[in-house]
Amino acid sequence: MPSDQLNLWENQKDDKWLPFNDAREIVRTYGFEYKEEWEAFVNGKFTLKESLPSNVPDRPNEVYKHFGWKGWKDWLIDPKLQKLYTIFFEAREFVRCLRLKNKSYWVEYINQENPIHLKFNLCIPEKPNLEYQNKGWKDWNDWFGKNIEFKDFSSTRKFVRSLKLKSVADWKIYCKGKPEKFGKKPKNIFAYPEIAYKNKRWES
Repeated sequence: MPSDQLNLWENQKDDKWLPFNDAREIVRTYGFEYKEEWEAFVNGKFTLKESLPSNVPDRPNEVYKHFGWKGWKDWLIDPKLQKLYTIFFEAREFVRCLRLKNKSYWVEYINQENPIHLKFNLCIPEKPNLEYQNKGWKDWNDWFGKNIEFKDFSSTRKFVRSLKLKSVADWKIYCKGKPEKFGKKPKNIFAYPEIAYKNKRWES
């Protein structure tokens, strides 16, 4: 083993940190998913969580840099439990159809036992502001579509019928953005009208 790696190993032993795998196993029991959550935790923001053992570092990316470190997702979540989330733009299209007023309503919705997006085979994160960083996320108002004046039911139905789509499959293709076939969907048209207009004249 090169001398520089030997020195790193000696430094790790002197610091009395747990071996990487043992420390990671402990950390994964805390239920964090994002680096930002971890940083808040080690800075005392999660007061209801049990304190981190003294032999587990709060800067694991530095301590274990040469001893197993693979990134924050690996540090915080067992690969078998990691989720493959729906891409940002598709998730946002669905959320806007829920017509939620603010973040408090979002927390209430996402913590339901069976939130309705599961019926559409969508996997939407509880913390979209963290999951979709650098993937399209702007802010909560954009997530909810608060600055968009969506068309009412009658205007929407009239518009959709003018497209002369032949099936639900065509509608899904249209909403996912296939302008070469049907044109681009205006942002003030709900992608899931059956959700947006559930109690507002929707039939089928």
